[in-house]
Amino acid sequence: MKNFRFSILGVVVLMAVFGALASAQATRTWVSGVGDDANPCSRTAPCKTFAGAISKTAPAGEIDCLDPGGFGALTITKAITIDCDAGVGGASVLVSGTNGIVIAAGAGDMVQLRNMGFMGLNASPAAIRVNSAGTVHLEQVVAYEFTAGCVDVETSGTTVVTIQDSTFENCGSDGVKLNAASGQTVVADLHNVRIYNSGNGLNGANGSRVSVRDSVISFNNPGINQTGLVANGSVIMVQGSTFSLNGTAAVQSSGGGQITACGNVFAGNTLIFNTAGGTITSCGDNDHIPSDPQGSAPGPAAHI
Repeated sequence: MKNFRFSILGVVVLMAVFGALASAQATRTWVSGVGDDANPCSRTAPCKTFAGAISKTAPAGEIDCLDPGGFGALTITKAITIDCDAGVGGASVLVSGTNGIVIAAGAGDMVQLRNMGFMGLNASPAAIRVNSAGTVHLEQVVAYEFTAGCVDVETSGTTVVTIQDSTFENCGSDGVKLNAASGQTVVADLHNVRIYNSGNGLNGANGSRVSVRDSVISFNNPGINQTGLVANGSVIMVQGSTFSLNGTAAVQSSGGGQITACGNVFAGNTLIFNTAGGTITSCGDNDHIPSDPQGSAPGPAAHI
């Protein structure tokens, strides 16, 4: 009888061990347009959606895409990387009436999204909404046709946001909005970012400390609008970028904040600088290319 009890105990222990192994999360998982969320999300048995894969991915792990596909909306609550190098837009999130990806991670968590496309059908608020995270990195992201903003950062704590090699178009009220809760800060760097045909191309709101480099901001109204106060840490530095055909102004400070512009090119904007309650400082090396409304060749560039 004693040996029988030990045998039963051994079976129970083995079952517990195998059960724990079966439920363990992987450091890397995979999705495919022909996958199934009932799969373990391995490379040979991928899942169908990001939501199906993230539950099987360990914190600080990575979800990769095997092929192009529509992988659905997602709420992220932990450190994660989603990298779909099948090509920009190869991994798509098509939504109507809801945000594409909501980031609600911890204060020490890093969330990275690479090589992804978002379409909102002019019926969804935001492609990427950031409620909380330590760091958010967006690279090779394309988003268009959203109503509130393609990237809407409304963080409850201090967050670092980097956006590079990305395009946002037809984004409703804001191409990129950066806003922190009272007493908090959003530190953001935008490099080689293109923002077209939105309300504010970039809205630097409360607590936003922003660097914009080597970017193109066109057909917005205005191009950059600083709506946060200096007292709340709102400062924007824009350098080496091109502003064309923006309404209201290319660069506007309307919230009492500080904007510094160096080495940029301005062409065809309704107004270059609009200090509507804030301060704008030029380094004196910005180029203004006058445009002729009759369609003839523009005049010579002037430094401003």
